[in-house]
Amino acid sequence: MDNGIIVTSLAIGAAIFAGLVIFWFFNAYVKRKLGTDQSVQLATTSQKSYWEEKRRHPRVVISWPAMLEPPYEHIQVQFKDISLGGAFVVCRKPLPLKEKIRFCIKMPEREELLLNAEVIWSNTNVPQDKVINRGMGVKFVQNTNKARQHLEKAISDHLKENSTEAD
Repeated sequence: MDNGIIVTSLAIGAAIFAGLVIFWFFNAYVKRKLGTDQSVQLATTSQKSYWEEKRRHPRVVISWPAMLEPPYEHIQVQFKDISLGGAFVVCRKPLPLKEKIRFCIKMPEREELLLNAEVIWSNTNVPQDKVINRGMGVKFVQNTNKARQHLEKAISDHLKENSTEAD
């Protein structure tokens, strides 16, 4: 081989290696200057689940008992999280998908709230050892403005109560 080709190849290799080292150094320097909070925030933002990406309303963790209205009037359930758009409802035997139901929710220190909903998912087919709470996800549908306002006020009050308890 020609010595000129070998020297040129080594020079190109050395230049690529030096470029990678400079890039790594610059990247590490920028991360250190920006702080780890932003890199962690970027990582957690990109790791949101499919459902979190689809939700329009933030979820609030609660524990409100409820009863189903006829034809399911003897079924007691528990709301575990709720938003203005829907909720996760714990129940022994989740209802079929697309089933329209009406809940009578018993909120602490408030009057009962009647809400119409539709079952949009359930964990019925998930093995028991993989389920923390057997239940279903519901979407609130065809509710009156008064019912929506009552729900919004209840969620807002719940958030205020819990933020003062944390302080």
